[in-house]
Amino acid sequence: MEFLKKSWKWIVGFISFFIGLVWFINANTSKKVKKIKKDIKSNEKKTKEVDKKIDEVKKKKKNTKKNIKETDKKIKKIKKQTPKTKKKTADEAASSLKKRIKKKN
Repeated sequence: MEFLKKSWKWIVGFISFFIGLVWFINANTSKKVKKIKKDIKSNEKKTKEVDKKIDEVKKKKKNTKKNIKETDKKIKKIKKQTPKTKKKTADEAASSLKKRIKKKN
């Protein structure tokens, strides 16, 4: 009993120190949790934006593939067509050849 009468201040101080320490750690942890939640929300917003951009790129990719197929079909169609040659007389052929030579020079 005499021990409690002499050292009650130390015991109360020791207990209050641990209570304060636990309270401080808990408060600090809740701040960190709030910050982490805020970061998660901002990351979710960013991922939604990136997902939208990815969807747009996929749509563009489909459209370009479709356009490529169409142009390939057109090119094949044109290649299959036989070229129409103009029948020229010897004089017309010679004059057109002279004109081409003059243009190159």
